[in-house]
Amino acid sequence: MKTEMKTTIAILALLATTVPSHAAVRNYFTPQQDGMRLSSCLADNTTCGKAVADAFCKAEGFAESILFAREPVSEARMFGDEALCSGTQCEAFTRIKCFSAGDQSTSLQ
Repeated sequence: MKTEMKTTIAILALLATTVPSHAAVRNYFTPQQDGMRLSSCLADNTTCGKAVADAFCKAEGFAESILFAREPVSEARMFGDEALCSGTQCEAFTRIKCFSAGDQSTSLQ
């Protein structure tokens, strides 16, 4: 019985270490554009959140965002634009987690 259990554990351990992982994930903390915090909205102020995080991830070579967080800030740059967000309605990303199912990026953080 002990030998069978050891064999089973060894096989499971071997399988767990030999399964290829092709997914790529990267965290961007306080992402920036042109040296400024990245706004969570586009210049139209109606496209916000996931759509902007996805666009950022695609620009970085990933397929999409799988997580993001944001906070109120006094000023931030809108993605892909020279426009600035400022004032009490402005929010910037504190984190964007990007994902690709393929080997488009190999940086894991």
